[in-house]
Amino acid sequence: MKVNKIAVIGAGLMGAGISYVSAASGYEVIMTDLDEAAINRGLSRIKYYVESGVKRGKLSPEDGEKIISRLATTTNLSKAVSDVDLVIEAVFENMDVKKKLFREMDRAAKPQTILASNTSSLSITELGKVTNRPDKVIGMHYFSPVPAMKLLEVIIGKDTTDDTVQTALEVGEKQRKITVKAIDSPGFIVNRLRAQISRAVLQIYEQGLASAEEIDTAMKEKFGTPMGSLELTDFVGLDVSLGTGSTLERELGDCYKVPEILKKYVEEGRIGRKAGKGFYAYEDDQKRSLEEPKGADPDWLVNRIIMPYLREAMIEFETGIASKDDIDKAMKLGSNYKEGPFETIERLGLDVVREELKKLQQEFGDCYSPPKMLH
Repeated sequence: MKVNKIAVIGAGLMGAGISYVSAASGYEVIMTDLDEAAINRGLSRIKYYVESGVKRGKLSPEDGEKIISRLATTTNLSKAVSDVDLVIEAVFENMDVKKKLFREMDRAAKPQTILASNTSSLSITELGKVTNRPDKVIGMHYFSPVPAMKLLEVIIGKDTTDDTVQTALEVGEKQRKITVKAIDSPGFIVNRLRAQISRAVLQIYEQGLASAEEIDTAMKEKFGTPMGSLELTDFVGLDVSLGTGSTLERELGDCYKVPEILKKYVEEGRIGRKAGKGFYAYEDDQKRSLEEPKGADPDWLVNRIIMPYLREAMIEFETGIASKDDIDKAMKLGSNYKEGPFETIERLGLDVVREELKKLQQEFGDCYSPPKMLH
């Protein structure tokens, strides 16, 4: 199906970013939110993207004007979706809120309109069930900041047809995104794998085996991540990480249990950079360590942190969620890792990974059992 007009539901950070890349790619865009104040904040963000593109020489002033001219706004949801080919929902991560929206969008949109969600971990199949068009419901998960991040995860629900998938891939490519496909499952590719790194990091931190700085420095220097895990959690918000982690725990069980330290910090309001304190303290945008180093060995730290993540990547492949190539691509583009998990496995060797997981299994139980690939 050919897409000419796109409605974006939500004018926040993600919605404004999706509206901008869509208008910049030649689509007519209608952006909607609950009130004019939210829409104006979204428009300011889009204008900032345009101005910075012009300033950096990436856009001509004429191109900038064309982008703005392709953009319309309304606070009326029915009006926004009534005459478009694709709707991309980008409101906050709450299944009840999204279901209510999908029911309303389904009633107001043309029968052939595709309904997409930018959810980072909620079930696309479940969203499809509240509509009369589950075959036309799909996940289009962009990464923040949308104009800069190249990855688009296209999430295929149980009822999503090949035509719908093809349309979403074509839109992503026109938006200059690199697309990967994943079967609908909790956390999809990137968030599910990130969650295993985060879980291992939080367990080490909770047990007092290493300071936040030791963990983050080891991951940056030895594994090549652009940001340390705890630094990233502070940046994203501990409340947001808890939301994603809780979804995985609920859907996938005890091997995805959120460590208590995360819940404790969120309850205390210690939710990261936006609160001035998380795993680090923040004053005038400067990060400060909150504890003394514990003398942890960086090689041991990296090994302990990445093994559950490598195991999870193998399980994602074995269960048919995504291909090895797409998993590697997703982690490099969505998390800015230097190599994907299967490239790491190849570098370390299957025997090494098998032995390390066996050691962890003996110490911590079957959540670390070697996957079929290693048998």
